[in-house]
Amino acid sequence: MALSENEQRLLEEMERSFYQSESDVVQTSTGTRGAISYRFLVIGIVVVLAGLGVLVAAVATQLPWLGVIGFAVMLGGVVLMFRRDKSGPTPDDVKRARPSTSGGSPAARESMNDRMQRRWDQRMGGER
Repeated sequence: MALSENEQRLLEEMERSFYQSESDVVQTSTGTRGAISYRFLVIGIVVVLAGLGVLVAAVATQLPWLGVIGFAVMLGGVVLMFRRDKSGPTPDDVKRARPSTSGGSPAARESMNDRMQRRWDQRMGGER
């Protein structure tokens, strides 16, 4: 089914907007983030379970202040679970671990966006 000129223009505008917003996200998310620490994950789960126990005890004894403490402990456990390990690889380690892009096939040097754009162009080239 063919698109009208207005629909084609709108679709192209949406694609340009999408690619622009995608590149903004990629540029802002290049900061170094450590890996999830399994130690913090396990400790966080234990803390959440302890907070849940305190919360159940608060309900059983009908002490609202104890329930608030239990909730705070659970919240702290969740924050601890998602804590990142700062002692992970440094940006220099990552650069050294990456293979050199000077050799190899052109497809190996191509970025993900370039590959996606090339595939999109190939698909659209067959339909036009």
